[in-house]
Amino acid sequence: MKKYFLKAKSLVLSSTAKDTYILFSGNIFSAFLGFVFTLVVARSLSVSDFGIFSAAVNLVVILSSITDLGISTGAVNFVAENEAKGDKDLVNKYIKASTVLRFEATLIASLLVIFFAKYVANTFLITDKVNVAILTSLVSLSLALPMIFPFILQAKKKFVSSIISDNSLYLTRLVFTFGFMFLAKVTIENSLLAFIIGGVVGTIVSVFLIKPDFLKSKPEKEVYTKIIKFSGWIGVNRIISSISGRLDIQMLAVLAGATATGLYSIPSRLAGFVVVLTSSLSGVFASRLASFGNKEEEKKYIVKATLSLLPIVAGLILWIIVAKPFILVLFGENYFDSIPVFKALVAAMIPFIFTAPSVSAIIYGMKKNVYIGAFSFFQLAAIFLLNLVFIPKYGAIGPTITFGITNTILAIYTWIIVINNYWIKK
Repeated sequence: MKKYFLKAKSLVLSSTAKDTYILFSGNIFSAFLGFVFTLVVARSLSVSDFGIFSAAVNLVVILSSITDLGISTGAVNFVAENEAKGDKDLVNKYIKASTVLRFEATLIASLLVIFFAKYVANTFLITDKVNVAILTSLVSLSLALPMIFPFILQAKKKFVSSIISDNSLYLTRLVFTFGFMFLAKVTIENSLLAFIIGGVVGTIVSVFLIKPDFLKSKPEKEVYTKIIKFSGWIGVNRIISSISGRLDIQMLAVLAGATATGLYSIPSRLAGFVVVLTSSLSGVFASRLASFGNKEEEKKYIVKATLSLLPIVAGLILWIIVAKPFILVLFGENYFDSIPVFKALVAAMIPFIFTAPSVSAIIYGMKKNVYIGAFSFFQLAAIFLLNLVFIPKYGAIGPTITFGITNTILAIYTWIIVINNYWIKK
């Protein structure tokens, strides 16, 4: 008995666990800030206008994921690797190269949205307001660097700095939204403007946390090439996953209208906490797995990482149990129909949580990015076809069924690969 107690104690007090606690605490605060922002905007706008706003934010997430091109994953790999070697000069070159690639890709995408603003507004944002499409493109551009800097800080194992970097964006956005609420009123346009200001502040704060020295570095062509080559299949996965993972709101907008989109968007925003948390856990796992270089150490770490997920899953189950008072007290009777959607969506995210250690092991331990990239093609087709069937039949709850199925398949697929590599294959 004492043996198991000591083993449990070592897990709870391990450096991985401590880093996870730091990120988890930071994500609770981020989730709280994001939740309050959503609460203010949802209560200030009509359900229909909130549906339009949600479609705009959803498009921002798609654009941000597409323009990442797997660059953040490449940055984590090479920054963590060279940090472990103590090569600060090369670390700075990889940071500079990854930020340049990310910003250039986002700039191109943002200019395309501005050029086709009217088409984007009518087709994807269920509105005839061209300025909403233009603001959406500017939000994407302002978030280009704040979206990659926390990954870089995690690769350097500066987890507290990573939290500060993330929350500077969330906090600024919320402060300006409150300002708009008290000085005038919250609209779709100034809610998106708050995003832009938050992105600018987040960029400035992050640069100083990383240390501006990296801006002076001059990466060789080889550095850019290595990032692009490593990020290849991950980039494919990010592009396809960003589309497939966000088809829910865009397809709801087209197939079910703005009101159904608004009702689904509250659960979607709240369940997004699970995605952010999983991403942060992956950041902790990635920095370790990228620096081990030893299969046995990686194997032990994967077990520890998986066990650390159990309290999080318990928390999600509790969240499902208290869903009704949680939604009604905070968002009011207008969102009563969102309660079953919220319960189903949180349940659908549980298998996704368990992919954090398996996907990290495949990318950073096994370095077999092709497995993740290849799966994304199936994921896109499955989500599109399942949504096409479930949304017309079940409305706002349709995408939750789709996510439950595809997340379960992803968890099974990645764990079969990991178990085969670390426990079966000789």
